[in-house]
Amino acid sequence: MTKASTDAPGRVRIGETAKGRARVPRPPAQQEEDASDFQTDIAGAPSPFGAPKLMADGSTKTTLVQRVHEMLMQSLDEGILRPGQRIKAAELAKRLGVSRAPVREALHILAGQGLVELLPDKGAIMRELSLADLIQIYEVTGPIAKVGVVAAARRIGEGDNRQRVEEAIARIRAARDAPPSYKFYLVLNDFHYLLNEIGQKPYVDYLLGLLNLEYWNRFLAGTIDMRLHIPGYIANYNRLADAVLAGDVRAASAVMDSHVEWSIALLEQS
Repeated sequence: MTKASTDAPGRVRIGETAKGRARVPRPPAQQEEDASDFQTDIAGAPSPFGAPKLMADGSTKTTLVQRVHEMLMQSLDEGILRPGQRIKAAELAKRLGVSRAPVREALHILAGQGLVELLPDKGAIMRELSLADLIQIYEVTGPIAKVGVVAAARRIGEGDNRQRVEEAIARIRAARDAPPSYKFYLVLNDFHYLLNEIGQKPYVDYLLGLLNLEYWNRFLAGTIDMRLHIPGYIANYNRLADAVLAGDVRAASAVMDSHVEWSIALLEQS
């Protein structure tokens, strides 16, 4: 499941998203007051970069750890850094002109997000996902995402929800004409994040963010023949949008189940 820019500051970067920001897990409630190790933005999203430092103009200062973290993810996006590749803290610190401490801290944050594996006396490597991992993530995310899909179908008649869903599915259709890449999946992600918002299901948004979908998307794009199967994705999401727009809860649930089964079959065939 998404936004696309490489320099959006101020949030944990797990990967790109179609509107220029990485998705950050959003908790369903405020953090405990004594949770001083986490920064929260105005929407309550947690950040492991410590308490925010406000500038005179009201903006938030980007810490060295955030800069290192964002640079690592940008390097992954640009193909400079690849899954399975070793990251040497000393070399990275020299390249960025910082001490090793913020580099090590950024790597530990990535390890906590499941994106990096820390090896004793050998530094760190970007985690690789196996075919079994990709399938299992679909098996987990499908039922979670379905909660948001069903909730959105129930609330589709409120406010401008119908228009927002129509615009989101139009963006998916338009993505057919872009060069095939993992960014197509980010547009699909955004559709689900919108449904979660419409359905007022913050737990769903939060859990999907914890699964690091944007990182997973890169492996999907490298495993599935996107030139061949993007039309199938679009057909599935057209059906999903139609069911949501009709307020048909049962149909929306069934289409989501069918899409997950179809997607897992693609991976098994690969």
